[in-house]
Amino acid sequence: MATNTQSLAVIARLLDLTERRVQQLAHDGVIPPAARTGAERGRYDLVGAVRGYVRYLRDQATSSQSGIADLGTERARLVKAKADLAEMDAGSRRGDLLPAAEVEEAWIAVLARLRARLLVLPDRLAPLVHEETTIAGARASIRGIITEALAELSSLPVTAAPDPERAGTPGPGGAQGAVDPGAAAAGDDR
Repeated sequence: MATNTQSLAVIARLLDLTERRVQQLAHDGVIPPAARTGAERGRYDLVGAVRGYVRYLRDQATSSQSGIADLGTERARLVKAKADLAEMDAGSRRGDLLPAAEVEEAWIAVLARLRARLLVLPDRLAPLVHEETTIAGARASIRGIITEALAELSSLPVTAAPDPERAGTPGPGGAQGAVDPGAAAAGDDR
């Protein structure tokens, strides 16, 4: 069976590669090597070259989809991850960043206080609205109570709880502590 051999230039044009890249792929075993002796020296089997290169491209696509990356990519990811960690650590030490658990705890306390204030509103508003004789008066009473509740909530001091690992390091604003622990449980009429 006769084989169809082509020159390096033809194989390179067909695969849309440089001649040097074809030689590298042949050296790596992707493309069957050129004949070593005689008139066929420097020529490549056309079908073998195309099949080898297609198989190589298919393997590259499969490895990129399966998460197998080359060493350079992995090193770059590692360097970026280390830089991100160093930046977060520096931000944490400056007090620019807070641990997510502390932020979540502070928000839970704020929302608990808001919930308590909202649940008290009907008890405070019912007698006031009942005494009003006009819609405008009822609206004004409701608006006044809501404004008072919002003003109280806006003046609520909210800071992150101190982290034992960062003891002595003030957070943003220089204050340490947490939202008033009894505030969320209080069911006051104010």
